Amino acid sequence: MIRAFVAVDLNDKVRAAVSDAQARLKQIHTGIKVSWTKIENTHLTLQFLGDIQDTAVAGISTSLATITGALPVFDVPVAGAGAFPDVHRPRVLWIGCDDSAGKLQALAGAVQAAMRTHGFQPEPVTWTAHLTLGRIRTPRPDAALTQALDSLTNEVFGTLRVDTIHLFQSQLHPDGSIYTKLSSHPLKGD
Repeated sequence: MIRAFVAVDLNDKVRAAVSDAQARLKQIHTGIKVSWTKIENTHLTLQFLGDIQDTAVAGISTSLATITGALPVFDVPVAGAGAFPDVHRPRVLWIGCDDSAGKLQALAGAVQAAMRTHGFQPEPVTWTAHLTLGRIRTPRPDAALTQALDSLTNEVFGTLRVDTIHLFQSQLHPDGSIYTKLSSHPLKGD
């Protein structure tokens, strides 16, 4: 079995800007323990698949190639920060992706529709474009963290060029997950 997900990888400029924001947040003295995402693992998830059979990789990859062959490359501004469910009881700390044009939503919808043919159900919550900075196991109010996230609300982290989607394997380790690209699928449509 392989633990897998479909995602867009970050370019170096966006990754560096997100790393800087994460480093600033780490310096804030809060009463909350945050499990920080390794910056090299930061990505834009389109769909988490969970455990899949090794034999399913080829079929999933073929479906992803079909999707990307019909879609044009596009750019998405990466800006702002926040938390799910909200900054007052944060569980997930994130950097935002401006999807006002709806292109990421359309891409995620196409991926989720294709994955449904392989037996995967879409996430039970509404998909929102974001880059996860860290997770909090026990969410509770923390004024310092809320203020720090608020200070990033209008910050711009660069532009994410969405030109390829990847099927990733996630291997869980005590020191954090290790991600490996199983297949890559460039967007080619006009």
